[in-house]
Amino acid sequence: MFQDFLEKHNIKPQTLAVGVSGGADSLACVLILNDELSKKGYKIVALTVDHKLRPSSTDEALYVKKIMLQNNIEHHILTWSGEKPLTGIEENARQARYKLISEWCKKNKVSYLITAHHLLDQAETFFMRLQRGSGLDGLCGMQALSQIENITILRPFLLTQPDVFKNYLKKRHISWIEDESNNDENLLRVRIRRFLPLLEEATDISPLKIVQTMQRLQNSRDYFSLKIQTLIQNNFKRWHKKAYSCRQNFFLNQPQELQYRLISFLLQSISQTAYQPEAEKILKLIEKMQTQTFKSSTLGHCQISLKNNQFWFLPEKVETGCYSPKHWKEYAKEHNLQKTGKIPASLKRLILNNN
Repeated sequence: MFQDFLEKHNIKPQTLAVGVSGGADSLACVLILNDELSKKGYKIVALTVDHKLRPSSTDEALYVKKIMLQNNIEHHILTWSGEKPLTGIEENARQARYKLISEWCKKNKVSYLITAHHLLDQAETFFMRLQRGSGLDGLCGMQALSQIENITILRPFLLTQPDVFKNYLKKRHISWIEDESNNDENLLRVRIRRFLPLLEEATDISPLKIVQTMQRLQNSRDYFSLKIQTLIQNNFKRWHKKAYSCRQNFFLNQPQELQYRLISFLLQSISQTAYQPEAEKILKLIEKMQTQTFKSSTLGHCQISLKNNQFWFLPEKVETGCYSPKHWKEYAKEHNLQKTGKIPASLKRLILNNN
């Protein structure tokens, strides 16, 4: 099963990291993967992050280490040190977890991390993003492959029922750790998880049907991604891989959905961040760009401006460096840029500072 997943994505035998918390899902995940893949040339390494948010967290990490040792699986405990935030704990813990894992993977030249996210997690993600008012991309949920920092996240279990993991551990007489937060109704995901069985009983809308619908949404997203790549290639000029420009009329004549996706792509490409700004902020920017008084704005660490009937998309902060009209005139003559028309001074600085 997992061999097919790896072959589909052209992932040849190598070291694969697996995130393991000690819960049933991740504990069974790493053991199942080790059973199937170790004999085919892959090496499985288990990574456990000790967030130090609960007194029992270290004992739980050591329990995972014990199980990994019994199964001859290399295991490392990564500790989140320092002061912890008072609010947004779940999100901050998630970011810290991926940062620690990413740093370990980079140091040890590991390119892939496998997680145990399953069908129920995916269905919960749909409702959590629906509650936030997400659009198409958000409602697509988690991807089977995604990129964070320097590693590719693999999620081969997104169509797997969570009972598969518990049944596996029961057959092997291996205990798992119950996450205390699973009973905290202050958390939206907990309330959604308890709501899903009621939804299915009342409407026959099962988690599987929800996830199947999410897959169809993913097909729509993939179409838009190809469309955006074509529009960028044919209608935008790229400047030193760090800035873009396009005709004002071209952008304003696009449907709003394409405007939204173009802006999202450009901001992420320029700022090199994993996440795009909130949808509402992007839509407000598009509204501003459509007004006759628009001159410039900033969003997502980028600067968007209108000059000579062109929209310009640049990093928000550009070092002054050695820029001067004389330097630019010499550079423009040498690189045949005299006929490109007037471009923003910040772009000239950007170009000169990168040469």
